[in-house]
Amino acid sequence: MSLDVLAAGILAGGLYALIGLGISLVFGVLGLMNLAHGELVIGGAYLASLLVAGAGWDPLLALPLAMAGVALIAYPLQRYLLTPLLKGSNTAPLVGTFGLSLLAQALFQGAFGTHPKSLSAPYADSGISILGVRIQTIYLIAFALTSLLCAATHLILTRTRAGSAVRAASADPATAAVLGINVPTVYAMTFAGAAALAAAGGVLTGVAQSFTPTSGMPLLLTGMAVMALAGIGSVGGVFLAGIALGVLQSVSVGLFGGGMRDVVVYLAFFLVLAVRPQGLFRKAATG
Repeated sequence: MSLDVLAAGILAGGLYALIGLGISLVFGVLGLMNLAHGELVIGGAYLASLLVAGAGWDPLLALPLAMAGVALIAYPLQRYLLTPLLKGSNTAPLVGTFGLSLLAQALFQGAFGTHPKSLSAPYADSGISILGVRIQTIYLIAFALTSLLCAATHLILTRTRAGSAVRAASADPATAAVLGINVPTVYAMTFAGAAALAAAGGVLTGVAQSFTPTSGMPLLLTGMAVMALAGIGSVGGVFLAGIALGVLQSVSVGLFGGGMRDVVVYLAFFLVLAVRPQGLFRKAATG
């Protein structure tokens, strides 16, 4: 394996980890597989495009506003739509998020059209050389930002009162409610936080590559593969799983060509579910 292939896989894996972190957070706390997560990612890219194309902002300056905007949309969706569904059958929330996914795609098409878009930035195609290895700048930025957001998420969950409430609501919602924790609000805040992480991934994805209203599905599957590799309940595991998936994908592209790029992701997803459903990094990473 050449250093170029290894570096490309590690850095791309950082972006995969950021997309997978929100899925893992929602599933771990709410027990909900959010099938609209890919549209939250793309929603962040579209929101940023309004500032980048309309006002000439740099995508990195637009990123915090995109995160806040998507979180503000996600909070009431969880609080007033998905929380009541969670009290019903197990399939109702899954169907609800699938419906939200389709609705979001239709809204994206109506508002932005179907032509591919990208977020213009001077570092989108540029690269730097480190020890003879050329690295695309946007992936280096994405990796650094993912490291920062993973560390912040870990600290919030393990060192703050809000994190204690999230962990209590995740472990035993009924007991947490008896202790005075507003579980529906905790769920909505968790969903909004995951949506903000998704939006950050969307902005970085929009700089690295083009996107359309239907680009959310492959991103959702990539995030689910990361979650399956990591297991539930480990921020550090998600980070390592994203890197592992990125390296695996990069090596497969180098060996078999770009046509195997997504096939490797899906194979990894199903193999881990079949052989080790608790994830590869559940015990190794306790974050």
